[in-house]
Amino acid sequence: MQRFVTNSLLERFSQIRHILFKIAPATVSLLILTACGPKAEEDLPGDNVSAPDSSTTLSKQNAGEATGTDDGISEEPLPSLIDYAKAEEATTAGTELMTRGKYQEAFDQFAFAAKIDTENEEVFFNLGFALSRLGRDAEAIEAYQRTIEIFEDYGEAHNNLANLFVKQGQFKEAVAHFETALEINPEHAAAHNNLGNALSRQNLYTQAIPHYVKATQLDKMYIQAWCNLGNSYLSQSRFEDAGKAFQNALRINPNFKAALSGIQRLRVQQGQPIR
Repeated sequence: MQRFVTNSLLERFSQIRHILFKIAPATVSLLILTACGPKAEEDLPGDNVSAPDSSTTLSKQNAGEATGTDDGISEEPLPSLIDYAKAEEATTAGTELMTRGKYQEAFDQFAFAAKIDTENEEVFFNLGFALSRLGRDAEAIEAYQRTIEIFEDYGEAHNNLANLFVKQGQFKEAVAHFETALEINPEHAAAHNNLGNALSRQNLYTQAIPHYVKATQLDKMYIQAWCNLGNSYLSQSRFEDAGKAFQNALRINPNFKAALSGIQRLRVQQGQPIR
C-alpha cells in the first residue's frame, strides 16, 4: 500500500500504526505511544473532540510553535488507545447507519473518527460518501481528496471524486480521475461507464463508446451502460447499433424507462411511427 511519507518520525510511526492497527490495535497503539511519547512533532486532530457518549477530549498541538515565552514548546499527548478505540467504534457505527440511509447520523460518526484517526483512508472515504449523499459536494470532494492523499491507489475514491467533478461540470478533472481509477483496476465496469458519461457530456462520443462497450462486456447486466451505449450510437446516427443496445437493456428490464425512451427516439430519427 503506497502512502505519502514525510521526514517526520511521527508520521512514519503513524503509517505503521495504521497498517497494523486492524490486526492488533492495542499493541500497535501502545507501541507508538511508547516510542513517540509526548515530545513527537505533529499536529494533532481538532480541538475539544469528544465521543457522543464520553467526555474524553483531545487538544490540538502546533508542533514547534513557541508558546510566546522563553520557556520552550508546549506540547500535548498523542491520541490514546481509548481515543483510537472510540474512533473505531464510531466508524463501525457510521457504516451501519449508512446502510440504513441515515447519512446525517453517519456523517457525525465519521467526522468524529476523522479528528482522531487522521491517517485512515477508509474513514475519509466514508465521510466523503456520507457528505455526497447529504448534497454537500464541496466537502465531499475535500474528503475524497484527503482519502487519495493517504492512499493514492484507492480506485473507488478516484471514481467517486470524478463523479462529483462531472456533477460540477469539471470534465477535465473528472476524466483524469476516472482514468486513474481504471489504471488501478482496468476491470472496473462502473468507472468505464462513468468515464463514458464524462466524455459524452463533452460530445466526445467516439471516445465514449469503447468505454460503454467495455462496461457491458464486464457486466452484461449493466442496464445503464447499455442505454448509454445506445444513446451514443444514436448521436452518431448508428441506428442499427443503437437498436441492439436498447434491446439488450430491455431484455434485462422490459420496463426500463431510459431504454424505452431510447427506442422511441430511434424510431423518430428513422422516420418510423411511434408505438
